Amino acid sequence: MSFQFSKPTAPAMGGFFKPAEHDGHLILITQVYAIEDRYDQFKGKEVPAATVDLVDLNDAAQELREGVLVTHTGIVNRLSAGQSLVLGRIGKATTKSGFEAWVLEEYREDSDDVVRAQAWMEAREKGITQPAPQAAPAPAPQPQQQTPAPQAPAATLPAAGGGQAMADPNDPAVQALLQSLQQK
Repeated sequence: MSFQFSKPTAPAMGGFFKPAEHDGHLILITQVYAIEDRYDQFKGKEVPAATVDLVDLNDAAQELREGVLVTHTGIVNRLSAGQSLVLGRIGKATTKSGFEAWVLEEYREDSDDVVRAQAWMEAREKGITQPAPQAAPAPAPQPQQQTPAPQAPAATLPAAGGGQAMADPNDPAVQALLQSLQQK
């Protein structure tokens, strides 16, 4: 008699999200899988926890971490199960009892936050793990008799509060800005 045995599966990447390691960083949560109460031994009570996939856009590697457990109430309370593409910054806020707590703050609309998130998403779609710095390509010469083909609009993340969408990440000026940011 012959048996089919399965090999053990690799554990999920998971791990815990430590906000102190990401203070002030731009975080893109690509997917919120679940929000549930978990017992916290330090606090001695149930606390909300979220299982998410996320990337720190300020980290040089910009690696997508999958199945990460987030247990900080000020972050978890800004999420809902099934939500995707949540963009925000890790920061601190003073609680009613006077303590500081880690929170997920809104991204900055007056900065390049959305452009950076869009560049990461587009690079991921193309199979690139990190947006590579690149110079703006020179336009290809075209014969006079041809008219340029219309281009499809770039995918955009909506601005917080339903505002306008941000700049096209394929725009040479945006590419130059991205390159200068990655060199810092």
